[in-house]
Amino acid sequence: MTTSTAAAWLYAVMASLLFGASIYETVVVHPAWSRKPPESFAAFMGEPVGRMNIAAFWIPVAPLFALSSLVALGTAYSNGTLGAPIITSSICAVAAVAWTLAYFRPTVSRFLEQGGGGASAERVRSEARL
Repeated sequence: MTTSTAAAWLYAVMASLLFGASIYETVVVHPAWSRKPPESFAAFMGEPVGRMNIAAFWIPVAPLFALSSLVALGTAYSNGTLGAPIITSSICAVAAVAWTLAYFRPTVSRFLEQGGGGASAERVRSEARL
């Protein structure tokens, strides 16, 4: 197996892991904390659901996903197999992680750790629907 193939497989595994975790969050986790904000924020952080540590999964996985895309891109470039699909995919992976770190992580943190951050209940509901 070439380095390029191994890097592509690592990237594919990381993308699959991220995709599965995103589906789980969409179906299970997000409805739990966003059903009736801001009250559901406090309920989500309480017992027993509060034992779920979402950040413990996402903090290492998201950067590894972006890094694996860049490694796959770099090895494809060095082997001369660089094409539009890997370039586009890598750009999308890095952009998705950057957007998550710039917008979603601070927003969810404000929702769950600060109970909405002092915003009005209607604004919090509107933002949670987004």
